[in-house]
Amino acid sequence: MFTGIIQKTGRVKSVSPASTGSVRLVLDNPFQEFRDSDPILIGESIANNGVCLTVVSYSPDAIEFDLAPETLRITALSRLKAGSKVNLERAMKAGDRFSGHWVQGHVDGTGVVEEVQSIAGGCFSLRIRVERQFLKYCVEKGSFTIDGISLTVHGIVDQCLQFQIIPHTWAVTALSDLYRGDLVNFEVDILAKYIERLKHDQST
Repeated sequence: MFTGIIQKTGRVKSVSPASTGSVRLVLDNPFQEFRDSDPILIGESIANNGVCLTVVSYSPDAIEFDLAPETLRITALSRLKAGSKVNLERAMKAGDRFSGHWVQGHVDGTGVVEEVQSIAGGCFSLRIRVERQFLKYCVEKGSFTIDGISLTVHGIVDQCLQFQIIPHTWAVTALSDLYRGDLVNFEVDILAKYIERLKHDQST
């Protein structure tokens, strides 16, 4: 389980076929400062742009993950290349401060960046187009995860979700690397999906 509060960004060192038939994703290691107090462990979960991945190798210089074919098919991780910036969040621990919302790291789909624009106060406007079937899970002022970041929906117009990004979020995440036409991973609020299921069960 994650909260959508990005802890670090990493840079892709390489993306290449692995001996297991999957794809090996290697990132530089931005967590070196925690190697003594809270070290990365083989087998732990880290969200990469909102996708829950398992650490398969770790060193002071790099963290490695295997990407299964299904992960590559349904997420935007397939577009990563050497030098790409990635949002990272380690799985939350019991007793951690909960500043975002419940994020599973199970991506529901990919959206298309329609607009990235600077607005007043050093903020940025971000508009993402999603498939119509996911709009039922979205409400203004509700929570929505974009590339692992817990964001508040500012507006909904046609099939586009609008967000306003504060300077801090812009500075500490990979949002500043987005351009019109880019794909992003998204995850809807899990509570909305549970409510939908309950309503369906009550009507059958």
